[in-house]
Amino acid sequence: MKDKIKNIIKDNKTKIRDLFLSIGATAILNIVIQVALYPFLAKNLGPEKYGVALSILSLVVILAGTLGTSANYSRMVSSRNGGIAYTNGDYNVILLSVSLLCGLGGIFYLRYLGITSAVVALLFVILVVLSALRYYSDVEFRMKADFVRYMIYYAAISAGYLLGMLIYKLTGEWMLAIIVGEAFGVLFVVFGGTIYKKDTFRISKSFGLVCMSLGFLLLSNLIENLTLNADRLLLMVISGGEEVTIYYTASLLGKVVAMLSVPINSIIISYLIKYDGALSKKLWSLASVAACVIGALAFGACTLVSPFLLSILYEEEIYKLALPYIAPAILGQIFYFISGVLLVILLKFRGEKMQFLFNLGYAIEFFSIVIVGTLLWGLNGFVCAALAANAIRFIAVIVWGFITTRKKSKLKENTQETK
Repeated sequence: MKDKIKNIIKDNKTKIRDLFLSIGATAILNIVIQVALYPFLAKNLGPEKYGVALSILSLVVILAGTLGTSANYSRMVSSRNGGIAYTNGDYNVILLSVSLLCGLGGIFYLRYLGITSAVVALLFVILVVLSALRYYSDVEFRMKADFVRYMIYYAAISAGYLLGMLIYKLTGEWMLAIIVGEAFGVLFVVFGGTIYKKDTFRISKSFGLVCMSLGFLLLSNLIENLTLNADRLLLMVISGGEEVTIYYTASLLGKVVAMLSVPINSIIISYLIKYDGALSKKLWSLASVAACVIGALAFGACTLVSPFLLSILYEEEIYKLALPYIAPAILGQIFYFISGVLLVILLKFRGEKMQFLFNLGYAIEFFSIVIVGTLLWGLNGFVCAALAANAIRFIAVIVWGFITTRKKSKLKENTQETK
């Protein structure tokens, strides 16, 4: 048994190294965000204003994160597609123009919150543009499978956040703490990469194909980010900033685990685009069991550690309010995490269009349950509804995967009969 494990590790040494480097990169970033940056903002802003800040940051993720991640995934897929002769300019032009429009559109949300400062509006637009570029920029290292520099890239962003905290103390503008971190990441690629150097703004003849490639990924990621950040938007609109702070604090470690899907998905996509085989029932069963085991271990660890960690990071008032919601809030995030990883596997075999339709169905289900639950029972209703919605998503992904393997098997049988 030991020899078998050694052989598995030896045969997959590069993949295991890449996985740990990728997870380590995101872990560094999230440790800085969740242990240093967010508690720092919570202490300086107070529960109500901190909740407002979280809702604004959720909008940034929905707008910039969706655009940057979609461009990132699109370029990864296009790099293996010889039919799309894209240039750096194709993606750079889309990112800059669309992110600027998103930033300007997001100002209306600031006005809804009662924020009318021109300085804050300008900082928000800058933050959206830089964040979109930052979410996209790590494609520089993922295309080359250079996960050492990928890790350094995220370390640079983390260092920027720490410096940004100091700048916030000097200026009183909390968005600067995030802006400096995003700028560090983008500048790292500007000076150390190639995606912003050659043909920076030159559009190719394949620009239309690039836009089409981005289309379904953009819509799918938009739906995913809307549901992932619903706590900071729905609770802000329906209940207020304090409830946003309470739920976000309770689900903190669960959200950290959910964010690990980004590096894990990066590795999965990097290797799946080279895989030419079909999705077998055995492969999907193994993936499903592995996801369940990882999810169970993550839930147990997060539930045990959260009360201790939150009592250190946050003020006593916030900690006590969040304590009753820790277990259900984390479990909802774990369901979201493991189903997200499995969905990336299905992306390879079912395509962007089918994944978009699946995510659309999930979004309708999620918002229907959560809005009703929150309106009727407030924060308690939101927590229970979010858990139920994500559990349904997980079950649906498992079922969809087995349906996919059955269709592949029938197609293979029909092909053999024809021959």
